[in-house]
Amino acid sequence: MIPASRLALTTALLWFVAANLVGLLLGVGALPYSWRPAHAHMQLLGFVALMIYGVAYHALPRFRGVVFRRPGLALFQVGLANLGLSGMALAWGLNLGPGVWGLFAGASFLAGALFALLMLEVLWA
Repeated sequence: MIPASRLALTTALLWFVAANLVGLLLGVGALPYSWRPAHAHMQLLGFVALMIYGVAYHALPRFRGVVFRRPGLALFQVGLANLGLSGMALAWGLNLGPGVWGLFAGASFLAGALFALLMLEVLWA
């Protein structure tokens, strides 16, 4: 398993726990409603997307019978995805404004695009 896959799967599980904690705190009224979009993104981008990244980095090269050629770039992609999500969640929860949120959303978008390019290379190269 390449380091990017291990990091993506590990952080996916950590985001899952963190998102559930935020959901619990929202449910009991300990957090304001500004945290609702953060909670949703922590579940969807944090748990679901990172789980997909981790499984895909491990499985797709094996399905194709090829060696994954860019493990360093994949590790950067997973780090960028986590950075983008962290910034978006905090920007929403702490009401930091659309400028801050947009900066981190852009990082998250770039991480997703980079993942797609890396997987396309595995599928077609």
